[in-house]
Amino acid sequence: MGFTIEQGKDEVQAAHRFQVSAELQDIQLLDCAASVSDADAAPEGQLSLGLKMATEVLNVSGDDARFSVRIAIVGDPTGVAVERESHRFQVSCRYALEYKLRPGYAPSPEEIDAFKSGNAIFHCWPYSRELIHNLTAKMGLPVPPLPFLRLAPKTEHKPPRKRTAKPAVHEKAGSDS
Repeated sequence: MGFTIEQGKDEVQAAHRFQVSAELQDIQLLDCAASVSDADAAPEGQLSLGLKMATEVLNVSGDDARFSVRIAIVGDPTGVAVERESHRFQVSCRYALEYKLRPGYAPSPEEIDAFKSGNAIFHCWPYSRELIHNLTAKMGLPVPPLPFLRLAPKTEHKPPRKRTAKPAVHEKAGSDS
């Protein structure tokens, strides 16, 4: 199992146009926060993980583009809903990613948004996995390695198809005389 980012075909194509004209120059950890509840209670069993992500454009001008990516991992005992206010643990980290743009390339708003929403997250995912693994180990939590981050086609909600009723087929019972 892994965490999934969904993008539509147009978004993937727009992100691709950006990525072939940009090169990652720097990743900087802007801030990090970690907390664990019930510090005196020994954790029992595996923890279920949840992911929250937020991205924003910091600056796009001339030959540079900067994005901010916040990744928060929450953990709760298996079987507990992840959409709660308080969790067994939470680690949140925010990165600034800087890209050098190809001379003459001016990304469109669609390209910037598509890249920010998908690709930028992938560039800081390995750093987040390592940081979160180290912090939770120091907290004494039984957290497994963070799963893969995957890109998947956006699920489109199609209206239900109308079904026409088929006429019933009746078989005549034969006589065995």
